[in-house]
Formats: sequence, structure tokens, C-alpha cells
Amino acid sequence: MIPRFRLAPDLLLLVGAVLVPSLVQAQQPGPRDTLRLDTAVQRALDENRQARIARREVDIAENNVSLGNAGFLPTLTGQANYSRSRTSSDQTFLTGETQSTDEAQSTESSAGIDLRWTVFDGLQPFATYDRLGAERDRQAAATTEEIEALVADVIDGYYDVARRQQQLDVLREAVSISRERLRIVKLRRKLGSASDLQVRQARVDLNADSAAVLRQQTELVNAKSRLNRLQGRSGDASVRYAVASSIAVDTSLGYAPLRQTALRKSPALRQARGALQVANAEIRETRADFFPTVDLTAGYGYSRLDAESGFLQRSNSTDFSYGVSLAFDLFNGLNRWRRTQNAEIRATNARLAVEDVRARLTTELTSAYERYRNRLRLVTLERQNRNAVQANVDVALEQFEVGTITSVELREVQEQFIQAESRLLTAQFEAKQAEVELLRLSGQLLDRYGGM
Repeated sequence: MIPRFRLAPDLLLLVGAVLVPSLVQAQQPGPRDTLRLDTAVQRALDENRQARIARREVDIAENNVSLGNAGFLPTLTGQANYSRSRTSSDQTFLTGETQSTDEAQSTESSAGIDLRWTVFDGLQPFATYDRLGAERDRQAAATTEEIEALVADVIDGYYDVARRQQQLDVLREAVSISRERLRIVKLRRKLGSASDLQVRQARVDLNADSAAVLRQQTELVNAKSRLNRLQGRSGDASVRYAVASSIAVDTSLGYAPLRQTALRKSPALRQARGALQVANAEIRETRADFFPTVDLTAGYGYSRLDAESGFLQRSNSTDFSYGVSLAFDLFNGLNRWRRTQNAEIRATNARLAVEDVRARLTTELTSAYERYRNRLRLVTLERQNRNAVQANVDVALEQFEVGTITSVELREVQEQFIQAESRLLTAQFEAKQAEVELLRLSGQLLDRYGGM
């Protein structure tokens, strides 16, 4: 809102004729679409390439959790063979008879299938299946953490655009004030109560404010480009859109509920717990090496031989076999003991990692909550300052109108107004960042702003 001011009766008509069209033209926005925050988040979840890659990593881990990959199912192998040969020979038998063959052809073909099923190997398939499930859960938690980081970046980027958009409005208000000051000084010069120096200084300040608007417009375009990239949009995507006109901050977050939820839903803590489950399953897998392996086997084969020389001219045979085999590794250089010890060490490290992540999460949550509370208090203070300074601008314009303050004093009040507005916008943006960080640490960001 542009600060209110009153003109002296003898200047009202002239100032109104030249000022109103300029103000209308300066404040008239072009046609722009409004981008909602939930739309930006959902678009990022759907189109951001890193998010799509992360979700496919979960798909891979999910595909790995199968009975076949764990070793529950039998293996069935089929094979086939065909060969053909030409033989030339001279043979002399013990009876004195001789036989000669020239380019005698022979063909041999065979086919068969073999079935092998491990029915016992120390219950290793059960441990392997549990390990694969734990790895899937760990990957899902890692993907959730990556997605939440993306959502946090989108929210920060969205409200960074909102902050710069509002800052641009503030600078445009400053231009309007400077333009009004120039108008008044010009009118005073016509009446003989102002000098050319005052007019030139008012014009310099107006140009400086206009340059600040141009710089802020560039920063706004850059912020929108960064937001477009997070949404997975191309580099030449349109930036002709607006976002929310205010930065809404949730002031109801409490530390105790956040901590309780974080210990239950934090993706980082879920990853550490998943790694511990994987390590425990690996111990069970290595212990299975101390047991014998029992396999059931079965096979079926068929073969055919056609020959123009030799003792057999034609042969057809089929065979079916089945059996049970038992194998036990009596000694393998103590590698079983080594693998078991390493698995137990990894499990111990995984337990320590869970404790470390839990302690680090609590520390980060405590720091983030303290930052959140401080930013909320800062928003309150900066809002009070902004309201006071805005009232000062109204008074200063009225005093400048009647000549009780100088242009320098009006400029000081105007700069205080710009700085107060900027500090308030920054405080609101930082409070929103603190809120988002708390939700991310506690694992509630996706619940609040969209699911995977």
C-alpha cells in the first residue's frame, strides 16, 4: 500500500493532473498466472529428474525382494547338443579282414533337463529374504529423505520468489514516493520556494530508486528460473507468473510433539535402523555356512546317434535320474569364522550408528526449534517497526508538503521505510525456512505438502 499524503489546496489540482496517471501506470500489473505452492510441489515430485531417479531406486530394491532371489526356489537347467562329422578310415581286424571308409558321415543329437533344489542350507534363504526386505526399507527411507530435501528446496524457492516479488512492490512504492517528491519540488520551484539543486537531487534519488527496481526485477526472474529448475521445467520455461502475495508461517509447532514424531518417522533414523536390520540378517546368513547343504536332484535326457561307420549305425536312448546329495565344507581356511566376525562387527557399528543418528537428530531438532522461535519473535518486532516507519512516511510527506522538513529528512524516512519492509520480508522468509526445516527433520514435510 502506498503511504497516504495530502497536498496543499493550492497545489492539489496541478499535482493530481500529473501524478495520478503516473501512479496508475506504475502499479498496473500485466496479465500473469498465479502459481500455487501445492502445484509447484506436485510438479516437482512428478517432473524433477532426481526425484524420478530416486523413486526408481526403490523399484529396484522392491524387485529384489523375491523368493527366487532369496534362494527358496529350485533351479531348472535345460541343454541341447547337435554335432555332425565326416570320417575316413582304414581298419585291419585281428581276423585279418580289412575295412575302409571314405567320408563316412555321423550325426549325434542330445537334449536334457536337470532340476536342483536346495532343501536345507542352514535356513539361509530366510535370512536372505529378511536382508532383502531390510535393504528395500532402507532404500525407501533414503528416497524419502531425498524427496523431502527436494520439497524443502521447492518451498524455499517458492517463498524466495514471494519475498522478492513483495520486495519489488516495496521498491515500486519507493519510486512512487520519490516521484511525488519530485513533483512537489518542481511545483515549489515554479512558485519560487525551491531551487534547481533540490530538483536535481530529487531526480537523482528517483533514478536511484528506479535502478533498484530494475535490479530487483532481474533477481526475481533469476529466482523464478531456479524454481522452474526444481520443478523439472526446461531452462526456457516462462517466468511470467506470480506466487502467493504473503509468506504464511505456522506458529503452532511445539517441540515435544516434533521430537516424538521425529524419533518415529525421521528418514535418517529409519535408514540407520534399516542398516541395523540388514547387518543382523547378514549374521544369520554367515552362520548358515556352518550347516550342511542338502539338495534334491532330478534329470531327464535323450540322445540319438546315426553313423555310416563303426560298430553302431543307429542308437536312441533316454534316461531319468534322481537323487539326494549332501555337502559339508569341512575346512575353507577359516573363512567362515572371518565372515561371521566381520558381520558381527558391522552389526555393532550399525547399532552405534543408530544411537549417533538419534543423538544428532535430537541436537539438530533442538537447534532448529530455537531458531524457529527466534524468527517468530523477530517477525513480530520487524512488523512493529514496519508499521511505525510506515506511519512516519505519512507524516513526513505531510510535513514536506508544508515545508517543515527538508528533502534530506524525507529521504531518510523513505530509506528507513524500505529497510524496514526488507527486514520484515527477510524475517518472514527465514521463519518459513525454520518451519520447513523442523517439518523435514521430524519426517512430516511430505505429509504437510504432498506425498510421493
